[in-house]
Amino acid sequence: MVRLGWRSLCPLAIALMVWVPAGVPLIAADRITARLVEFERSVSVASLARFARDGEIDADLRFYLDRLTPAQRRNLRTALNGSAPVTAVMVSNFLATDLGQRILQQLVKVLDQSPAVAESALSSALILAAAPSDEIRMIDVLEAYPLSTLRLNLVAVLALVEQVSHELNLENQLYARLAALGAVPSASQPRLGTLSETGPLRYGAEPFAFTGRKGTTIEALAYLPEGPGPFPLVVLAPGLNSEMNALLYLGQHLASHGYAVAALNFPFTSGTVIRGIIQGTGLMPNPNAWASQPHSVSDLIDQVQIRWGERVDTAAVGVLGQSLGGYTVIALAGAQLDWDHLRQACKALADPHQLVLNPAVLWQCMAPGEVVERQDFRDPRVRAAVAVNPVTNPIFSAASMGDVAVPLLMIAGSNDLFAPPVSQQLLPYTAITQPDSLLVLQQHGTHLSFLNGDAPLPAFLIGPDRPLARQDLQALSRAFFDRHLRQEREVAPLLQPAEAGTGTEMGVEPLPLLLRPQLSQQQLRDVVPDQRLTPR
Repeated sequence: MVRLGWRSLCPLAIALMVWVPAGVPLIAADRITARLVEFERSVSVASLARFARDGEIDADLRFYLDRLTPAQRRNLRTALNGSAPVTAVMVSNFLATDLGQRILQQLVKVLDQSPAVAESALSSALILAAAPSDEIRMIDVLEAYPLSTLRLNLVAVLALVEQVSHELNLENQLYARLAALGAVPSASQPRLGTLSETGPLRYGAEPFAFTGRKGTTIEALAYLPEGPGPFPLVVLAPGLNSEMNALLYLGQHLASHGYAVAALNFPFTSGTVIRGIIQGTGLMPNPNAWASQPHSVSDLIDQVQIRWGERVDTAAVGVLGQSLGGYTVIALAGAQLDWDHLRQACKALADPHQLVLNPAVLWQCMAPGEVVERQDFRDPRVRAAVAVNPVTNPIFSAASMGDVAVPLLMIAGSNDLFAPPVSQQLLPYTAITQPDSLLVLQQHGTHLSFLNGDAPLPAFLIGPDRPLARQDLQALSRAFFDRHLRQEREVAPLLQPAEAGTGTEMGVEPLPLLLRPQLSQQQLRDVVPDQRLTPR
């Protein structure tokens, strides 16, 4: 759900979703007050500012800091000073979008003020805090809040802190807990590195464009190996605010091993479209336009058949998508869109006592009442699908995930903030019944781990050793497509555990991989016993 060059949407979304809200017109905030029933305490914003900038601890702040560990104090100061490179215009434009409004409506639930007042105040604070230096920091937003007192609902704040703490704790333990269900080291460990090596074939790049069924122009690129073929086809589907460039390294790898590869930029969710919205030069697409992305991939397969049908086998296609592209390939593989399931889940956004800050859910819930009539996007030419950090829940339910009709390789990252692994990959995977499917959990992996790019983003978003992550994806995807498109069964030891019901550990630090062919909902409850799991 991201673009690797996130100079606009990503830092802004982080500022809105990760920072505790506050937020400079005529009056700057003087004090922050927290209320719990009859108990009320406050601290001056000036004290927080001195602590953030110089490390000074005034008397009114000491009451709070004395209750924190040294590490928590450092984390608080880091959070107050952390910055995101966005301009006031970008903030204003983003807040004018449906997604920006959704995020704002969730954040103001922690403010002890009426939503109308709180949304207006927080919006202006965010915009004006970014104005002086084209960046936004939490302490600047606090100082910019346009009311003399910023009142917090302590119950809501504590609930948010508990939610965030739970997610961070789960991140640290998820891999180990899943491995504890049963995992053995892979005897085929060296094969992972071998499979990521560049192949012997030369290939050419063929950029082209075509008109989609919505009348929009779609940019695409094909890699065609030299020789008569026919070569099996793999299609690459990028995520929200992303473009095909982020995955082309993978296309080049597969082409060097004899695959024809086609990639595209989606007409309603590409990085170019999102940048235009943020910069005020483009219009927000129709609600739920993303739901029809599988049609664009089917149209792309048609185009490859028309242009290179003699050299490319389009009767048995592999598809690989990341984030929202992951949703796309799962739909192509047979999972039907469950709009009733989505509408039910989206009701939580209107609950004043429940904060929904999961970006994947917020994106899907922008217009739950304006559904796309079509539910079935299955393309029978698709014979294998790889979904990397996919956005799945709540648009897919257990029943629709059970409809997946081809082998599915689902890859999750333990530290994915934008498509959290439990709700977006592990829980949906428990409904998969298709033989030869595989779940992979990447320890320390983030939503950006597998993408190619050099945007200046915080380390906790990028994750460690992205070149290693890309090599692992090259190896896993090649093995999966070799097995299911070329019927090369000798790669089976790499993709299946030594014993039924166990997992396989492979890869190297800092990004080890855990592979499981099956995961039941009861097993997932054992892994995350303190998290509410309901049938999806």
